[in-house]
Amino acid sequence: MAELNPAKEGGQAEEITEMVCLESDLKEGEMREVEVGSHKVLLVRSEGGYSAVGNLCTHYGATLSKGKTGLMGRAVCECALWEGSCYRMMCRMHAVKIENSKVFVSINKKDLEKTRRVKEMGCRVAGDSSTVLIIGGGPAALVCAETLRQESYGGRIIMATKEELPPYDRTKLSKAMNVKADSILLRQLDFYQSCDIEVWLRREAVSVNTDEKMVTFQDGSVQHYDQLLIATGSRSGF
Repeated sequence: MAELNPAKEGGQAEEITEMVCLESDLKEGEMREVEVGSHKVLLVRSEGGYSAVGNLCTHYGATLSKGKTGLMGRAVCECALWEGSCYRMMCRMHAVKIENSKVFVSINKKDLEKTRRVKEMGCRVAGDSSTVLIIGGGPAALVCAETLRQESYGGRIIMATKEELPPYDRTKLSKAMNVKADSILLRQLDFYQSCDIEVWLRREAVSVNTDEKMVTFQDGSVQHYDQLLIATGSRSGF
């Protein structure tokens, strides 16, 4: 359907608005995939109004329009058979407007280019000599390091792991045997550099001296800390 007043910035349309359907096309609880500027959008009629969000599940990219609507305005993903994900549709991502019984959806092209949102991050502050040492290289270790920077911690952050890669999505290893390492990283290396988070790979901790606040690694090196988080996860007994 034709574009309606696209906002232009630097010669390119950043926001696109299109009529996607008539107000009467969807009944309460129904949803469908629509296109706005060649982008797939999920349109849902729920709780007396229309909502529009991206049409891909944020977990594994399944198509939400192939799922179903649930209670309290939630869209249940087709991959719910795997992990039960559902999304609150009233938390709108795209603006929806109804004029003359026609439904218009507006999208921001810059927002659609972002596959992952990150809160504003801080970095090291000159004069702060404190050190947080995180043992482990999984999601818990990563969230700890990120949260510290998000909450304006300005000291040194070290994440030490015996892994050969920085934190990655382990669940994908059982779903694709030929997966490339770069594609499953939770954060790229330049992210850690920009936030002054040190990632020590192939550094296995073998002992902790809590009196001296010191961790010894397998290679014989020692690291002192002010705060320590042990986030090594667990291992199955089977």
